[in-house]
Amino acid sequence: MSGEGGLARLIREMVVFSWPSQAGQYPAGGPPGITYFRGDVSEFFGPGAYVDCLLFRDVDGVLVGILNHYPQDMAPRVKAGEVLIQVREDRRRRGIATKLLQEALSRWSLDFERQNYTPSGVEFTEAFIRAEQARREKGKADG
Repeated sequence: MSGEGGLARLIREMVVFSWPSQAGQYPAGGPPGITYFRGDVSEFFGPGAYVDCLLFRDVDGVLVGILNHYPQDMAPRVKAGEVLIQVREDRRRRGIATKLLQEALSRWSLDFERQNYTPSGVEFTEAFIRAEQARREKGKADG
């Protein structure tokens, strides 16, 4: 899917905020696993504006992964339906982003062609899509 016409064409100038600046927006502790948090952003984007947040906490309740789903446009950079995934740097490559994205797909309709991507985001998303397709194919064969 990368290359001309694939996900790579969707890489745009992105502002990627640091982990401490993002994690600091959420409660310091919580239950392990994935939880939902409704982020009120009405102060910046008008009455009723919010962000759907999926938070991934380790066994000690420490926040190690965040998925933000934007149900409405948030000008100038974010369009309705976009998601942003961040995983704490020392916890990457452990399946956290995959679990967050699987949970998001169970809650919302996501269009992978509509997203903005960092280079590592393109790699992750392409691998995720391949793995999900393989899982579905295996399910059909087993079923």
